[in-house]
Amino acid sequence: MTLSRVKLLYISAVLVAGVVIGFLVRAKPEWQQLAVPPAAWPFAVSLVIDLVIGQLAAQGRTEPLTMGDRFVAVIGAGIIVTLMTAL
Repeated sequence: MTLSRVKLLYISAVLVAGVVIGFLVRAKPEWQQLAVPPAAWPFAVSLVIDLVIGQLAAQGRTEPLTMGDRFVAVIGAGIIVTLMTAL
């Protein structure tokens, strides 16, 4: 399975967002008590990036993301956030 540049950028961006979210939550531990837990915040980052890539795919400028791409990125970022806040 080969990944295109856009797919690699998407996965990398969501994983980096997981690290950033982890650092933010470690700096402000009270954010762990919000209605939406920090481990779910990568979904929002993924949604925004996915909308942009979806528009580019509709124009034929890139290939669309697969569910596997989304799964790896979001679950990976969620695990990163969880581990960073637990340690």
